[in-house]
Amino acid sequence: MRYINLNLMVGDPDAAAAIQAAEEAYAEIRAESDPAHQRVLIERYRGRWVAFRAHFERVYGEKCWYTECVNPGTDDDIDHFRPKGRIDEDKDHGGYWWEALNWRNFRLSCHRANRLRENPDTGDTHGKGDHFPLLNPDQRWRDPNAACHEDPMLFDPVSAADAAFLTFDINGKVALSPRFANDDDAKRRFNASRVHLHLDWPSIRRQRQMLYTEITRRVDDGNAAAAGLKRGEPGARDQLNRVVGSLIELTQPHQPYSRAAQAYIRHYRFREWVEREVLPHIINADPAVNEAAA
Repeated sequence: MRYINLNLMVGDPDAAAAIQAAEEAYAEIRAESDPAHQRVLIERYRGRWVAFRAHFERVYGEKCWYTECVNPGTDDDIDHFRPKGRIDEDKDHGGYWWEALNWRNFRLSCHRANRLRENPDTGDTHGKGDHFPLLNPDQRWRDPNAACHEDPMLFDPVSAADAAFLTFDINGKVALSPRFANDDDAKRRFNASRVHLHLDWPSIRRQRQMLYTEITRRVDDGNAAAAGLKRGEPGARDQLNRVVGSLIELTQPHQPYSRAAQAYIRHYRFREWVEREVLPHIINADPAVNEAAA
């Protein structure tokens, strides 16, 4: 999960029409008092939230905001972070219908994170679906005209603070950042997010593991180049520059598993050249990494 700054959409002229259309539908739905007609309006304006897929992919890259996986040939979903129709944890709620066309409630999600699927390793069925658990269920937001005081259990990629909770181990599994090891609420949120968002889906986990292996190989090449540079070998500086550039590229927002790449490169922070030439570009570029590294 990587931090997504939704404010970038506000200044994007190509997204202005989509935002305006969603906001107009949002106002119309909120003004409707008849639940049956609310549902009709939500379905009528479905195309207005689907339209955000193209804008999100253009601004933030073509990958899932929850898992950071890339799925070529398969359209990602526009997930409603607060489910619009029903809540699995609260059968009497009826869903956050008033948030159905609030574009700030939209998230770009792969099918694995958003849809209910059976995990081939465990046989358990999970996925976000209609799940929206809260740290305190008594704070469930029920009145669209009242202020929202919810503390969601699921980590939200549009929150830099939430993205900072996550790191990754060398086996490709998602992990809670060590700085939150004594935070019971953080542990609850981590476990709920790992399960409901399928953050450790088997193929995703394997791809992260392969990424760690690739980063290790590149660091070995960098170590050899750094040693050659100290010996004054010709071409060593160019070789090290290529390695540094390739490692930084793996951490860029458009890359799959860029947050995992950042975590894996930080494993080698004791290497002088990594600390001097690679880490500054990682820490300065991502608010979530700044939080985790603090």
